[in-house]
Amino acid sequence: MAKILKMPLDSTSHGAATTAPQDVLAEDAATFDVLRRMREDILCCVLKPDQRLRFGELRQRYGTSVGTLREALSHLVSEGLARTEAGRGFAVAPISLADFLDLSELRVWLETTTLADAIRHGTDAWEAEIVSSYFLLNKLGAPRQDDPVGVKREWGKRHKRFHDSLVATCTSPWSMHFRSELFDQARRYHWLTMIHARSRRRNEHLELRDAVLARDVDLACGLIEKHIRTTVEQAASEVPGLTMDAVRIAKRRKA
Repeated sequence: MAKILKMPLDSTSHGAATTAPQDVLAEDAATFDVLRRMREDILCCVLKPDQRLRFGELRQRYGTSVGTLREALSHLVSEGLARTEAGRGFAVAPISLADFLDLSELRVWLETTTLADAIRHGTDAWEAEIVSSYFLLNKLGAPRQDDPVGVKREWGKRHKRFHDSLVATCTSPWSMHFRSELFDQARRYHWLTMIHARSRRRNEHLELRDAVLARDVDLACGLIEKHIRTTVEQAASEVPGLTMDAVRIAKRRKA
């Protein structure tokens, strides 16, 4: 993350530089580390939607300064993962079904577009990464609400690696960039759906793996679209605060 830095004053001037270059680099590294950890905690719902982000609690949790936290939070606000209100400080960004529906419609288009292109340009190395990333994901199994934070983070990392592997040979850098952004934004809703799920789903990742390895573009794109939409429908019917009746969901999909 870029930062505008002031040039150090000349040794003959009245003032003197108070921050050495190595200190600036260390400060940037600390901010990046805290940002990475906070971002993951928000995406895994360790820090829950609408939760107040109080500096005292955050300093204890991440072992860093208020200045570093403020800079990391500013980045999270720009990503849409946190919000700030005058006089009230920071909070985790809220969630809503309308937001999830909007997000998912864009994801359907980008996921099917990048997946189709990736399949057409697939290589042996691409296939090998799909197989290995699926194996690692399947070894863990879906996390539960009471699992340790480390387990949730590891599952999230393996889940993202598998989905990223499917589209890794897509030839459009911009499509890949925005697809990755939307995938991360959807992770909070995915977590909440898993935590509150009452119904069991098929092994959709296995079906996706097999369709992609078979180079069946139509089947693979149909499966990824269904994968995304099924999560939306499950969230709408099972996640508290996101409920919407099945009739309204069906009407939204047809529209």
